[in-house]
Amino acid sequence: MNKRLAICLIGCISLAGCVTGATPTAMKMDASAYIVDKTPKENIPPACKSLYESSIPKVAIAPFSNNTPFDYAKEIQANVSGSSDRRVRGAAAAGVAPGGVGVVWGVNEQRRFQKDIRMSQSEMNSKLSESVEEGVMDQFKNLGGVKVYTRKDLPKVFDEMKFQQSGMVDETTAVKLGKLAGVRYIVTGSFNNIAISYKSLASVRRGSRDIGNRASRETEGWGSVALLAAGVAGAAAAEAAEGWRVDAEVIVRIIDVETAEVLFSEKIVGRENLGKLPYPGFAEVVGGVKKAASQNMSLLRPSLAKQFIAKGYILQTKTSPDGKDRIALINIGRNNGLNEGSRLSVYTFSDVEDPLTGKKTCDQSRLPVTLLMTEQLQANTAWVMIDGNPEQAKRVRAGQLVETRP
Repeated sequence: MNKRLAICLIGCISLAGCVTGATPTAMKMDASAYIVDKTPKENIPPACKSLYESSIPKVAIAPFSNNTPFDYAKEIQANVSGSSDRRVRGAAAAGVAPGGVGVVWGVNEQRRFQKDIRMSQSEMNSKLSESVEEGVMDQFKNLGGVKVYTRKDLPKVFDEMKFQQSGMVDETTAVKLGKLAGVRYIVTGSFNNIAISYKSLASVRRGSRDIGNRASRETEGWGSVALLAAGVAGAAAAEAAEGWRVDAEVIVRIIDVETAEVLFSEKIVGRENLGKLPYPGFAEVVGGVKKAASQNMSLLRPSLAKQFIAKGYILQTKTSPDGKDRIALINIGRNNGLNEGSRLSVYTFSDVEDPLTGKKTCDQSRLPVTLLMTEQLQANTAWVMIDGNPEQAKRVRAGQLVETRP
């Protein structure tokens, strides 16, 4: 009975996951069936025009610094002469575990190792930095609506700041770098931990047995078939887990160049198995760090989406023949990160004059309506449905600012 109930619950959870994870279906709509509105466009006060000037923010990805005492040569040597778990970390308060037999190298391994350790620390820092920069770049590409520059796009700037080899930059220098590059935001960060460790099959099996013992107690009454399946899966996982692995912890920060303020800081942690090698060469370590750091880069997406909201404005509005529905054409689309599930806000403006100084400032007011994406989504434009109280929907007009909701 318990087994049947559990299977039923698993099925329900899986079905719920499929439903909640489904991509929203875009609203179908024929824009040609609507009538163009003849209402006057939004009157944009001079004090508010600056809000329209840069709907696509410019971002530069600066080199990431290495804040760990990571020393490739020492760590590999310590692992090789170390323990059954042969473990060493490029982080504070850690060392080599005692006991065990080290790996025996042949002539080829010795020669390769000597070649690897000739690499300078600045070259290592640069390679490690590039490994994580690509993962950050991918998140911006998926986000859309942002112009991103890397060290390849800004060679003169990086050359002037002497970063082409070091791969290191502090926050003060990052702000100077942003001003030289003519960007508004700088993305940078640091490696706070890089760890190389070796797990023998025996040590992995010990851990698997501990987990298996707990699982067998928790699944008592489920029968031998489930336990056998768990045992087979555990053995396969232990076999795959044997060998070298790399752990990486990276801090990613975004700095506003104009204010030098750190807008947000996120920690990304990951692990990558390198397999049963005599030892991981520097290329394997860098590749492992890249994969380990990239595994959870998608966690940056919510923060990036909040920070880099796509902005645009309304080009035209239309009303259905019966007068019940209104739609709007906006000047941003798929290239700005919009998708079938996008919802947008609309803003109207007025200038406010200070009674003492006479200086005019911009007052921004969000209308109580929502723009819902329709299937008419193009690369740089989109038709949206105006959803809200009919009287409030009438206030939406050409020229008003729109922005995506996080």
